[in-house]
Amino acid sequence: MNVKTLALAAAAAAAATSAQAADLPLAAEPVNYVKACDAFGAGYFQLPGKETCIKLGGRIRAQYVSHNLNDGLGDVTKEGAAEESVTFDHDSDPLTDDVTIVTKEAEEDETNDYSSYVRGYLYFTSMTATDIGTIKTYTEFQGEWNQEGTQSTKVNDAWVQIGADYGSFLFGRESSQFDAFTGYTWIVPGGISLSDVSTLQASFTADLGNGFTAVASVEDSSYRGGEDNGVDIVGALKISQGWGSFQLSGAAHNKADGDDYGYAAGATATFNLDMVREGTEITFQAQYADEAGAYITSDNDDAAKTGYSLSGGLETSLSEKISAQLDVSHVAFDDDSADYTKTSVNGSVVYSPVSGLGLALAAGWNTQDDDDSTTDFDDEVKVGARVQYTF
Repeated sequence: MNVKTLALAAAAAAAATSAQAADLPLAAEPVNYVKACDAFGAGYFQLPGKETCIKLGGRIRAQYVSHNLNDGLGDVTKEGAAEESVTFDHDSDPLTDDVTIVTKEAEEDETNDYSSYVRGYLYFTSMTATDIGTIKTYTEFQGEWNQEGTQSTKVNDAWVQIGADYGSFLFGRESSQFDAFTGYTWIVPGGISLSDVSTLQASFTADLGNGFTAVASVEDSSYRGGEDNGVDIVGALKISQGWGSFQLSGAAHNKADGDDYGYAAGATATFNLDMVREGTEITFQAQYADEAGAYITSDNDDAAKTGYSLSGGLETSLSEKISAQLDVSHVAFDDDSADYTKTSVNGSVVYSPVSGLGLALAAGWNTQDDDDSTTDFDDEVKVGARVQYTF
């Protein structure tokens, strides 16, 4: 065999090998598929390459609340204070000009206006099973435009929770462990006197079995109008059964003046009335505060006041797609310089044609009696509407 014959044979072999290689399947790139996390409930999925499962959700809410219908739109309900100033006369010294110092800024009149806004919420939840227990995190973002043409963005609740069989630890901003009943009514155009505050806290919830839980919490005092860089001590005992639930709450409040503590206590009972009508629930609540009034109204202006609050509510289904809510609250403070009582009633009807969508109409009334004020408070009557979709 000569050299030419060998060269031709080598070229033919090489061509055959290339053709066969082209017919072989290529190795597939690894693909990380998203997997559902059924163990944590609906909506969770696992992050590729991690042990963490996450869930995303959100809400869009558009709401309108009227002005007080007992008065005209835009009427002045309270005249603002005039500017106060002091002038120092230097006539004795012709080389020195008179000086005017403003001692109190002018305040604008309060007018009878409507309010409206649109809000967007984004909820982010994560769950991770670890050797020390399940770690859960939650973050809520909110953005808003209102009738004044202004916008705002903020983070609402944000916390991390470490759970085990015996209980769970929570660190971050979450609803106060003192709070129980925060109302059923959508919108509450007439206002309501309840404890409903999210606060920075470090808390532990113990699972005592048979539906019993006990909570101990250290919470930021400033969220209740207390001392800056101070803490409140909060505790609660709760039982949840098929008939409903009952909670006892207590709080030691670090007052703003740093002079000792005030305190607050409350009892809340909720009853499931499905035997009367499916989807029916009723709640009764009583709270008392001694120099810790923000624990019964959520208003820091009441932080140093002493008084009590009685409240309750009812929610029921009128049909498969229509529900109704009713809330009543009465608060009374007995302080030398701040006596007042306020009673509020709010009701709403909600139509939910599809899951997640709510179309609500509401009405509210409140009356206030302030014994130590020179201002006469007229009854307020307001109506409101809301369109809300949760996904």
